[in-house]
Amino acid sequence: MARGLNIATLEVMAQWVPLGGEDNVTKPQSTSVENRSGLDGMIDALADHRDKPMIQTWTAHEVESWSYGDVGQWVHALACGLQRRLQPRETVILFGPDSPAWIIAALAVIRAGGVITPLDVQLPDDTLAHILRDSDASWVFTTTGHQARVRESTPQANIVLLDAKEGDEHGWRALAVADGELPINHADDPAALFYTSGTTGPPKGVPLSHRNLVFQLETVAASGITREADRVLLPLPLHHVYPFVIGMLAPVWLGLTLLMPYALTGPQLLRAIREGQANVIIGVPRLYSALYEGILSKASRSGRVAATLFRLLLQLSRIARRHFGLYLGKRLLAPLHRQMGKQLRVLACGGAALDKELAWDLEALGWEVAVGYGLTETSPLLTIDPPGRIRPGTVGRPVTGVSLRIDRQAAAQAGRHNRDGEILAQGPGVFSGYLNQPEKTREAFTEDQWFRTGDLGWLDEDGYLHISGRVSTLIVMAGGENIQPDELEERYATHLAIKEIGILQYQEKLVALIVPERAIRVDDEARIREALREIGRTLPSYQQLSDFALSRTPLPRTRLGKIQRHKLVERYLEVRRTGGEPA
Repeated sequence: MARGLNIATLEVMAQWVPLGGEDNVTKPQSTSVENRSGLDGMIDALADHRDKPMIQTWTAHEVESWSYGDVGQWVHALACGLQRRLQPRETVILFGPDSPAWIIAALAVIRAGGVITPLDVQLPDDTLAHILRDSDASWVFTTTGHQARVRESTPQANIVLLDAKEGDEHGWRALAVADGELPINHADDPAALFYTSGTTGPPKGVPLSHRNLVFQLETVAASGITREADRVLLPLPLHHVYPFVIGMLAPVWLGLTLLMPYALTGPQLLRAIREGQANVIIGVPRLYSALYEGILSKASRSGRVAATLFRLLLQLSRIARRHFGLYLGKRLLAPLHRQMGKQLRVLACGGAALDKELAWDLEALGWEVAVGYGLTETSPLLTIDPPGRIRPGTVGRPVTGVSLRIDRQAAAQAGRHNRDGEILAQGPGVFSGYLNQPEKTREAFTEDQWFRTGDLGWLDEDGYLHISGRVSTLIVMAGGENIQPDELEERYATHLAIKEIGILQYQEKLVALIVPERAIRVDDEARIREALREIGRTLPSYQQLSDFALSRTPLPRTRLGKIQRHKLVERYLEVRRTGGEPA
């Protein structure tokens, strides 16, 4: 627990296990995993599950299923083939959409002693070229549609096609061999390399070791998020550390079934939830916000009486959950759960901050929400708010083995003068340093080797962590006032006329790039201006917007939904010049 909130530095030495009891712990389903070491043991034991479904993926008209036995055999054979071709700890790029072949390749590279590097297929050409050079990768797993881009960026690369048909000499199956001796990977060997998209400069490579990843898998296993025989829906791109580790590796570690939807549209997600009998969803705030808004929209179209009854029952369920700890949503809103799937239990959220009120609303609907916090550099989890015990507005308490410290001095230097400070972390999940960037590595750690997260926050008396913003995104006004844009965006986004808003500083003024709730019309500028005035009346003068620009296209975001703030000024100027449409 925190040692006094009135001192400059707060520290939590976490020995907390977020469980209600031993019965809620999810344990690996194969004893052979427990008898072998780390990721090697997990991968070698895949075939032990034999016919149990490991991956179910949907196409436009059918569902494809891969058993643990099938995946295990292919992973072993591909790892044996790669081991003959790769140097120890050699980097291998994965550049393609999520698929069973993508997962097989990732696991095989790790088992063969390589370092898997998943990349976003939407990366611009210059960024792709930079990463290929920086990582010194000579092997790239990709698809037919992306191989030309890879070949242009690195002509000498060995390209392996994930979507090749059986028998194709360029396909991943062609590398598989029947037998071979696989290496023993050690805890401090690198297993994966992720590239962060910083606000300035090229992306930085973040190597994560076998020790980092195994710590995360053991943390998830002890968290109570999943139960034995759960089926986990993964609607997120696997090139991010959060879905890769928590969404993909953790369920495999526990012997669960992964469900991969055909597309990230409402109907396709609902199809995968229902047909796949999903118990747990690994998602991000934007996904759950869209889910909630879709439910409300459908209720409002069901007729006045039905819509009114739905709102009343939802409010009753919210009161029961928030004030009495009772989950009444599945009973009071039974038709919703029959449609969504009565087996759906947990909505796990990461990647960005989950709005406090949205968390309460999701719980009122009858689902248990779980929230985690961390960064790519922490592989990722530092804290967990477990299902059934969530405290909305926080990101939970540090997981066992992680220590957090609040550095108020760093926050004060950034212009923040209250209980907040920069969150510092130590623990087995923290990386050792950036690839090829010793200076950036030194900047990322304090002199006594605490990792600087760059996030601002504070710890309450019960040891729960509250996130209040980023050190790097703090806006300091001409009068010295400090503004965290994400906090202010939440206030303005409550108005029904505003679909998205990104707040920035331009020419020492506070301005915004706004996407209206409806398609832009002639009268929208006046309508939005009045909406901003309406919200602004409830805010201090320095938090009121001086100007805005209306965009016809969504704000620039990462694939996990975070606003790319370093692009806002350029987009703001483009929109003002072109009248709503970025050039």
